[in-house]
Amino acid sequence: MMTLPDTVLSWSRGLASLSPGVVPCRGLRPDEWRETHRLCGEFVERWGMQAHEAGWDTLRLFGVHPELGTIRGDYSGILVTLSVEIHEVTAEWIKLGRWTAYRHEPVKMPGQVPIWEAAKP
Repeated sequence: MMTLPDTVLSWSRGLASLSPGVVPCRGLRPDEWRETHRLCGEFVERWGMQAHEAGWDTLRLFGVHPELGTIRGDYSGILVTLSVEIHEVTAEWIKLGRWTAYRHEPVKMPGQVPIWEAAKP
């Protein structure tokens, strides 16, 4: 049995700590959040190991502004703002539906937190 890296486990645990029925931060409607929560969980299950090995980190994927949530798009990780299915994960990009999200350096914004650590509205 393969052991998952701490990063992938933290993604899984973080998402599991959130309810699909309770919006965790500002900027998401309940219907958007339910779909985002589902798709994020599917991402971790299907692509989590590959994303970890390709160097994707928590904030690039699941980051939000600590107080404004997804209202500040520049603080938002790609998986919390685009509720679409993932088709490919590489070290350079993630293909989401008809979009491609490229990894750029540096990406972290001051104070950015994973969505599961965001301040509640």
